[in-house]
Amino acid sequence: MTALNSSTAHIDQARALARRGDTVAARNAYKAALTQEGRSASLLTEAGVFEAQAGDAAAAKRLLERALKLAPNDVDVHFNLAELARQAGLLAVAERHYRKVVAVSPPHADAQFGLGECLHLLGRRGDALPVLVRAHELSPQDPDILNYLGIVLEESGHQKDAEQAFRRAMAAQPGHTNAMTNLAALLADNDQAEEADRVFSEISKAALPPAMLGIWADVLLQLRRREEAAALAEDALSQDGRCVTALNVKATMLQRKGAFAEAEAVARTILSIAPDHTTSYQRLATMRRLGADAIPAVKRILNDRSQGTKERATAGFSLYSLLDRQGEYRDAFAALSQANALRASMKPYNADYHDQLADRVIATFDSAFFETRASEGLHEDGPIFILGMPRSGTTLVEQILAAYPEVHAGGERNDLTKIAARMNGYPEFAGLMDSEWAERTGSTLLTAMRSEAPEKRFATNKAPGNYMFIGLIAWLFPRARIVYCKRDPMDNGLSCFEQNFELELTFATDLNAFAHAYRLHERMMAHWMSTSPVSIHQVQYETLVSDPAPFARDLVRYIGLEWNEDCLQTERLERPIDTASVWQVRQPINASSIGKWKRYERELAPLAALLRGNEA
Repeated sequence: MTALNSSTAHIDQARALARRGDTVAARNAYKAALTQEGRSASLLTEAGVFEAQAGDAAAAKRLLERALKLAPNDVDVHFNLAELARQAGLLAVAERHYRKVVAVSPPHADAQFGLGECLHLLGRRGDALPVLVRAHELSPQDPDILNYLGIVLEESGHQKDAEQAFRRAMAAQPGHTNAMTNLAALLADNDQAEEADRVFSEISKAALPPAMLGIWADVLLQLRRREEAAALAEDALSQDGRCVTALNVKATMLQRKGAFAEAEAVARTILSIAPDHTTSYQRLATMRRLGADAIPAVKRILNDRSQGTKERATAGFSLYSLLDRQGEYRDAFAALSQANALRASMKPYNADYHDQLADRVIATFDSAFFETRASEGLHEDGPIFILGMPRSGTTLVEQILAAYPEVHAGGERNDLTKIAARMNGYPEFAGLMDSEWAERTGSTLLTAMRSEAPEKRFATNKAPGNYMFIGLIAWLFPRARIVYCKRDPMDNGLSCFEQNFELELTFATDLNAFAHAYRLHERMMAHWMSTSPVSIHQVQYETLVSDPAPFARDLVRYIGLEWNEDCLQTERLERPIDTASVWQVRQPINASSIGKWKRYERELAPLAALLRGNEA
């Protein structure tokens, strides 16, 4: 047998043994072949790939480097050396080899993918994105490329494109766990809790790392499924006691229950693990448990452009709280303005859209509409809608009513928003609904509002923005109670501006936007006061907190309850509070926040001018 034939026989044998999983015998066969053809770059590359797959990275590297000396421009050699280096964390070395591959063979999708991943891991996201886009163009159905492209798109602020990339990865490979997990986390981060829960539910819990279980628990908490959220968080913590996402859910639940000392302990544990965890800083600031020693940390995060926009904004709100309590009002307002500018950059206010929607709602729900629909809807007691601008006293009103055993405090519910969305043409389509639709829908909605306490006569919904839906409320529930909370617009504006609300509340991030939204809400309420067949009870925040008894008595009488002065001990009522008022509602009713805007009279002068109808 010639040396060539002998070498070929050894190679064939090595390949066969490798396919059978006989690593030791295959290695010996490759060694025998290399004895015959030790200067074959292709054989050295094949043997190197075998060693890499067998788990011996050092042997693979030695063989591939020998091949490189023989074939310095060989694409396969450079690609496999790049893969080895990337897996070993030698990213700069990997980048060099990947670049050699794409220079020689630009259509090499795997090399483009590897190079993009290396650049991303090296912190060069801007360089990585176009390379990953090119990899996707070369291999458009590769689910791993789509998934990684989604990760970098999300980090780059392209949320919609990232979502599309994850969904396309899932379509290319149904059950792609990483893409599903990343999509669920993205949806959760963008306040799409229901859709995030749906995606999470399609993934085996065993496949989810503790951090993702914690994110899922937070999603469940947003959906008011508190027991499930607590169980999932504890499941995550049983696997990893230092899991920040699960600890954060635990801290949130403790804070909402009013267990501030316990919530503080968990928040400080989080900061010991993740010193830049801005949510914990804000949590401590909200509970008045953050001191001046934290100022350098939150200031650093606020001004660190490598941090995410949301994280920087959250740090800014924490810094504002600290400086405000110290009386450093100029610096406090500067931090607050910076935080809100960051949030506004994520989702700005669209005044034209809201003006047009208000025009359409007013045109649809006019006096004639209510006259022709007077017999429709659910003619039962039960629903109480507490509404107005955010931070106008809606939580306090709900807390007063929650003291009565006949009332279930339902918190902020988005039922009406969902009904309008399903109508597929709201508000105009309301006039086309059949005569039984309102009763059916009202019955379903009231059942949902009472689901946690079906035995109670009343159930509240205190979503402030429901002032846009009073026409829908009056149609669905002719016997509803509607409580309109109103507050001095300057205090109301500052209070909204200083809250780190969810992104949907876009007018809170800009004082000009707030002025527009406030005037729009007044316009809507003027319309409802003149057209709604359901009476609307107005509560002025300043009079309620200054002299609670007579105004609370009027409120209770309007609802149809017997007066009980214990309802004024709102701080004693134990129930979860899911809103920004979680701290204030645990304090006795007081008027301390009246006139707070005067601390910032100079900074808020443009808002005052806008609210007067003048130009800033």
